[in-house]
Amino acid sequence: MRTIIVLGGAGAMGQIIVQDLADTAKDCKIIIGDFNIQGNERVQELLKRPNVEAEKVDIKDEANLVALLKKGQCVVNSTPYYFNVDVMKAALKAGCSYLDLGGLYHTTMKQLPLHAEFEKAGLVAVVGTGAAPGTTNLLAAAACKELDQVETIDIACGSRDFTESTHPFYPPYMLDTIFDEYTKDAMVFENGVAEGRNPLAMQKVIDFPEPVGKQSAIFTLHSEVATLPMTYKDKGVKNVYFRLALPQDFHEKLKLFVELGFGKPEAIETAEGKFHPRKFLAHMIAQIPYVKASVDDCEILRVDVKGSKNGEDRHYVMLETAHADKKRNISAGDLNTGVPPSIVAQMIVDGTIKHKGVVAPEIAVDPELFFKELEKRGCSVKKVVNEAVAT
Repeated sequence: MRTIIVLGGAGAMGQIIVQDLADTAKDCKIIIGDFNIQGNERVQELLKRPNVEAEKVDIKDEANLVALLKKGQCVVNSTPYYFNVDVMKAALKAGCSYLDLGGLYHTTMKQLPLHAEFEKAGLVAVVGTGAAPGTTNLLAAAACKELDQVETIDIACGSRDFTESTHPFYPPYMLDTIFDEYTKDAMVFENGVAEGRNPLAMQKVIDFPEPVGKQSAIFTLHSEVATLPMTYKDKGVKNVYFRLALPQDFHEKLKLFVELGFGKPEAIETAEGKFHPRKFLAHMIAQIPYVKASVDDCEILRVDVKGSKNGEDRHYVMLETAHADKKRNISAGDLNTGVPPSIVAQMIVDGTIKHKGVVAPEIAVDPELFFKELEKRGCSVKKVVNEAVAT
């Protein structure tokens, strides 16, 4: 039986990936690889599925990790992005293909040089297969294939949550990643040059379709800006941007925390001793009682691609919309991020993806096949051609 390992499968996002694999890859064995398995109620529920197992693993123990990866044909790495390179090297030793949810640009750039080793081993590593990066890359690919020349790829992610929360500041995903997106210089590719910019220095209002509507977006550090300029170099791409639009209220609170210094990853000295601002804030957030309401949100990915075909200017707007899956109690944001790695992992183990080496999703994955799988899960994709869309 083909086996897919979900590393970090007991985590919030890993559980979504495992659930989708259990629902849609019933001819595969799914192994949850995580340190935190015992006492995890959600994991215990997932283990009731006939094709789901779990094994305790310490990803910092290479021998332990390699032993687990030898049991699978593919590993979905849903651990924090700074472990990506180490997990890839373990996958090479284990003879296991690999995919992850992204590397916040700089880690992705460290992963790409492993291409020759994966190619020689007859394995594939698809880097960045969540919503963004991932689906965003494939939306861009679907538009770029229609063009002779590509000038600009402008990506934005926006969302709106309709649930009423009693929690004053509950992060929609990993707090470390959010703070990195708001504090590290955002890489932009402009006029053929990659450069870093202050993420909060330049905001732009993006007009997403309803029900998200207009949202204030900032440049953030993202892997699309690492791979798309390489992929479409021959088509002359000049500009690639990624912008993030978190819900406005959360965005304003997050900006305040950053300004107060809570986004700093290093320890700071106080009269009471040293403490880590991020860890302290995460601890305080966890102290506030929080009962997750029934899911009711929407996330929209918007990719504007400008270029030319047969000498005529073209402007494509690619839109992907995800609504909360109330039946499976999965929020739109979690669905959008957790479903793509499940789809790509299945494409790897069933041989649909034939590439070897370290490749970006826009190279490895057929957009049309991918979009069909998204639509089976209630996510819609729309292409607007040369139509006036507010930006």
